[in-house]
Amino acid sequence: MVDWRPTRTVRTMMMFDPEGLTRAQCEGDACVACHKKWPRPRIRIGRLPNEAILFACPECADALVPEPVENVRPLTRRVAFS
Repeated sequence: MVDWRPTRTVRTMMMFDPEGLTRAQCEGDACVACHKKWPRPRIRIGRLPNEAILFACPECADALVPEPVENVRPLTRRVAFS
């Protein structure tokens, strides 16, 4: 789960390249990941180089924002026994 600020903004704003985004995504009218327009995405997920804010739906926001380092467990090596 994402650690949200009270304003429903992701704690760390990501910078996105506008190349490949639709006009609706760049204007904040569609989810930056899945293109969903309704209900209008409300979670501020990142911004463009021109400082325009980008939004995501809750499902995509959880997928786009990496887990904080303290919540990530290191991989353990499995040993096969014969």
